[in-house]
Amino acid sequence: MTRIVIADAPEASRPLLDAVAKQFGSVPNLFRAVAFRPQALEGHLGMFGALGKGTLPAATRERIALAVASKIKASLAN
Repeated sequence: MTRIVIADAPEASRPLLDAVAKQFGSVPNLFRAVAFRPQALEGHLGMFGALGKGTLPAATRERIALAVASKIKASLAN
């Protein structure tokens, strides 16, 4: 898989990617991939923020994200 380099992202996406890096400690590949269309990145971040306002505790959301990521990785390996 080709590495998505943040420095190659459009200038309009870079402040958003910096904010993601501050929140997560790094920029997940999903955010890197949509960063090449600043409007798509803004929309994705808006959706992500809206989902974060749900009723599930943060720890539960994190466990769900890890389980889904694990499942996706397993299906890609097959």
